[in-house]
Amino acid sequence: MDYALIGKIEKAKVYAAEPERFTFDSFSVRLSGDNDSVHSITYDHGAWQCDCSFFGTRGYCSHSMAMERLLGNMLPEAVTQ
Repeated sequence: MDYALIGKIEKAKVYAAEPERFTFDSFSVRLSGDNDSVHSITYDHGAWQCDCSFFGTRGYCSHSMAMERLLGNMLPEAVTQ
């Protein structure tokens, strides 16, 4: 085995065990919802967006809230649009 890689694997384990090291700036996710629906959720510098109609009227939805729960304290405080 590549001995340099062993050190990198160990370092990755340390990083992964400390989620406070991570800050998300932006990403997009597809979430499989009920009734065979697939929703596109984006996060961009604190602002969520979802393509579902509920988000369009309220600025939050079960899809964006699920992502917040999934990522927990890895995200800075979210701002809804």
